[in-house]
Amino acid sequence: MNLDVVQRDALTVLYWHRLMSTEQVRRLVAPMLSPVTVRAKLAGLRRAGLADRIAREHRPRTWHVTPTGAEAVEAAGTVDARAYRLPGTAVAHLLQEHTLDVVETGLAFVETARERGDECGPLSWTPEVAHQFRDRAGDRRGVVIADAVLHYVVDEARRRTQRTLFVELDRATMPVARLARKLAGYIRYHDHTPAGSSRRPAWRERYPRFPRVLIVLSGAERPVLERRLADLRAHAQAMPLVSTAAGRVDLVATTLPRLLADGPLKPVAVPLLGDPRWVGVFGRLS
Repeated sequence: MNLDVVQRDALTVLYWHRLMSTEQVRRLVAPMLSPVTVRAKLAGLRRAGLADRIAREHRPRTWHVTPTGAEAVEAAGTVDARAYRLPGTAVAHLLQEHTLDVVETGLAFVETARERGDECGPLSWTPEVAHQFRDRAGDRRGVVIADAVLHYVVDEARRRTQRTLFVELDRATMPVARLARKLAGYIRYHDHTPAGSSRRPAWRERYPRFPRVLIVLSGAERPVLERRLADLRAHAQAMPLVSTAAGRVDLVATTLPRLLADGPLKPVAVPLLGDPRWVGVFGRLS
């Protein structure tokens, strides 16, 4: 099948982000096209055996690449080949809301970048990135898996600034105390210095600056999310390992409704440590 530009781009983002709704595909790769046109292009990918859909009762369809579609993307070489990791259909049904919300979070940055002339595109975030560490005693190994690592370039007053985020998304599926404990993994990763590395932290092999940790809360009504946001800040301040990380690791949190309504550069996030004033996702935490 000869694919047009939109279909090639759609297949690439489906491969990269695993599961996306029709509207997310449209907003990400073809915002100028109508929903009807994008549905037709995705249907063409399905007829060609390159993509398939998961029908959801009373919910938008979710799309993913097939094994044949994954091979086509990898053969094209448009992105770095990665393991084809779409889970089985039953697991996909369980994970899809979380995956769709991660994509929605990325879209908030993409759409803001388009409006401002900044740089953040369809492939500017990578889902599920693992980071290994050992504790300070060196006798316990661990791993923290960011739901996404997102890159954003601010282009302002002829000055370009690269910003990177560890994105952790929670759909109100776990107690806030358990979510707060996940913050400790990022701090342990920040503090991990491999043996024989001349005291060079492990994260410096991958990042020029340690990424800010952004917690995004979704999956519930706004009042519930706001309460969870306040509870998360209280838990973070009460945990010695986390509370003493101020100044070393930036930790901020927001809700997906706030992020989508105002955009990431508006004061939509609250620092989990220190001054509780609302800031932009990349704002100063003084």
